[in-house]
Amino acid sequence: MCEEDSHPLATQLGDNRVVSIANRGLPDGGWVTTCTDITEQHQSEAKIEHMALHDPLTGLPNRARFARRLDAEIEQAATKRKRVAVISIDLDQFKAINDTHGHAFGDMLLQTMADRLATQCRDGEIAARLGGDEFAAAKTFIHRAELNDYIARLRSALSVPVEIEGHTLTVGLGIGVAHYPEDGAKRETLLNNADLARRRAKSTVGQTVCFFESGMDESARERRKLAMVLRHAQERGEFELLYQPQRLLRTGEVSGYEALLRWHHPALGLVSPCQFIPLAEETGDIIAIGEWVLREACIEARQWPVQMKVAVNLSPVQFLQPGLVDRVRAILVECGLSPNRLELEITETAIISDKLRALHCLRQFKAMGVKVALDDFGTGYSSLDTLHSFPFDKIKIDKSFLLRAEDSPQALAIVRTVLALGRSLSIPVLAEGVENERQLRILQSEGCDEAQGYYFGHPAPAPSLALPKAVNS
Repeated sequence: MCEEDSHPLATQLGDNRVVSIANRGLPDGGWVTTCTDITEQHQSEAKIEHMALHDPLTGLPNRARFARRLDAEIEQAATKRKRVAVISIDLDQFKAINDTHGHAFGDMLLQTMADRLATQCRDGEIAARLGGDEFAAAKTFIHRAELNDYIARLRSALSVPVEIEGHTLTVGLGIGVAHYPEDGAKRETLLNNADLARRRAKSTVGQTVCFFESGMDESARERRKLAMVLRHAQERGEFELLYQPQRLLRTGEVSGYEALLRWHHPALGLVSPCQFIPLAEETGDIIAIGEWVLREACIEARQWPVQMKVAVNLSPVQFLQPGLVDRVRAILVECGLSPNRLELEITETAIISDKLRALHCLRQFKAMGVKVALDDFGTGYSSLDTLHSFPFDKIKIDKSFLLRAEDSPQALAIVRTVLALGRSLSIPVLAEGVENERQLRILQSEGCDEAQGYYFGHPAPAPSLALPKAVNS
């Protein structure tokens, strides 16, 4: 009777070779054992499996692998009464970086960030690339301090400036966190809630990390609705520019106006810029909106006396767009406004992400004759370095310091320091947020050059509609 054939058995030898061993019965009752070297086949299968579960660009686990690992962590946490944090991460302005420097540059940035994520992984921690500039991480923990430590490590690692092909980039982050079991029992629910929290972090000025809260889902739906109507606001004529006067403190004369965008929605009423500007930056609509603002402001300023300038804010998203200088030049020519009557206001946030490109861009504006002001000075984290490195024509002190200067010696000291710094660098200083005569007297006594605020006038319709009154009041 023949011995029954056995199923092949794969075994690994000491030299990392894999052998398949199989027994086959013979008619006379004996058997034949066959040994087959399947090392290459085994390696090919392992490579295929690895490719199926890992991101080819960064080598991190991909979405499918992350899903498997996360499901396993959740299942284990349920039996051991532990918690699992799901973390959604993406990079600020990645599309603009790609457009400016090219996709190869963007790939190197993603690889750098992936390497940093991978080096932070310890037991019970996972990191993955889900696609584009979207990364994810997860951590099993018991005490909140463990999670806080992990998030701090991630932020610290990812916020270090990146050096690529001679460019130094400081890349902003949006990080959202959801917990098992509090914020969901299933993987997809947790991932969705972590995404919602991340979007909230990115839409909130000065916030990098946001933890999911109930109600965010409804808030996200409202934001999506708002984004849809915002996209058509310009063509429907719902935007309006208001102008706030800026005055020379030595003479009291109006030196110019800052153009401020307002949105009047037929159903929602007046929508706050704090609400729709971050949304427009997130969707990319700020590019078209910003061009409309610049064009309208230049057309309006052309009707003012020649000594008056118009100040226009540039979003960090606009500033990163390729061809910005050429676009500004074309609008000035189209509107017939002299470049020296335009002042572009930018924040440190717009500069820090790519200092080399920012310096080149600012020098081109200067060569054209356009003035550049550093807006919201003092609210960033590298203000002194920024001032010494870039050719600014004006410093604007953030209004928060002046509002506290009456009662806070520290805030007053900061105002004095900025004014002294401006004098030492021969850069004029404008103070924002002047609301009363006492604040004005503080600025005059400290030698401030210009100021604006409700004390001089609220944002109002185009000055050309009542120019003599606006200039001489």
